[in-house]
Amino acid sequence: MQKRILNDIAEIISGLSYRRYLDESGKKYKIIVQRSIKGDGKLSDFEEVNLNDNFKERYFTQENDVLMKMTYPYDVVCVKEPNLVISDRIAIIRLKKGYDSEFIAHMLTNAHIKKQLHELGGSGKMPHTSLKEIKQLKLNIPDLNTQIKYGELLNTINDKIFEDQRKVEYDRHLKEAILNDLWGDGT
Repeated sequence: MQKRILNDIAEIISGLSYRRYLDESGKKYKIIVQRSIKGDGKLSDFEEVNLNDNFKERYFTQENDVLMKMTYPYDVVCVKEPNLVISDRIAIIRLKKGYDSEFIAHMLTNAHIKKQLHELGGSGKMPHTSLKEIKQLKLNIPDLNTQIKYGELLNTINDKIFEDQRKVEYDRHLKEAILNDLWGDGT
């Protein structure tokens, strides 16, 4: 395992302040906003707006980008879909060769990272962090093959957790439906 600083293994930039580019006659884009990055590592619930094309390519997702909310709880996702626009207050982490994006995304969700962010200054009523602080994060990183194996294992565990939560939610709805049925039609 090597201790590495995130800035040494990745290019880290902030997303686009897309409101500056709003244009009713512009092209329609899907925008990744804060609510799009879920705590379970999933990506959904995009904004869809028309923008002019005067912004740089770097604000579009690339496969295997790691995105991190810059506000607490600092949710992280590994992107698989290219060409989505990434909004401000989201750190875009583009790893250099030799690093597995899924593994790094899992590492960034760890309590050790949240502790580092707190120590670096992300406290207050609404905790948040800066790119400077994200760039300073220290990670313990194994060789690439080990990263890939751990990334796959952690993805499998996440999928199981997601499926278990979906089943629990289904059972809650089923219970509620049965109880509502017992009440009848209200007459």
